[in-house]
Amino acid sequence: MSYLSAFLMGGTLCLIGQLIMDLTKPDITPGHMLVGYVTGGAILSGLGLYQPLVELGGAGATVPLSGFGHLLAQGALNGVHEKGLVGAFSGGVEAAAAGIAASIVFGYIMAVLFNPKG
Repeated sequence: MSYLSAFLMGGTLCLIGQLIMDLTKPDITPGHMLVGYVTGGAILSGLGLYQPLVELGGAGATVPLSGFGHLLAQGALNGVHEKGLVGAFSGGVEAAAAGIAASIVFGYIMAVLFNPKG
């Protein structure tokens, strides 16, 4: 059942993004959607509205870009509780450091191994 709920949650988030891009062409680009989803996830997380989506959809809510915004916001909030104002700036980066590092390393490996078709 958790696979189904993750699929439905992730699919719904992707469907919303695709509809926004299709219905607002050419005004909203994939870059706008990237920033919008990360910012939206952070705002919803700060308001306490994203955690219920994570509990309902699991990886379907944490893997998309809105989940990255949620991770940054939760890291910043935890950083504030632990370190005060400095934690607001460092907490989000500390929480997301492993994912960012993995993205850079695996992206580099793929760039070395495969050549794009021109």
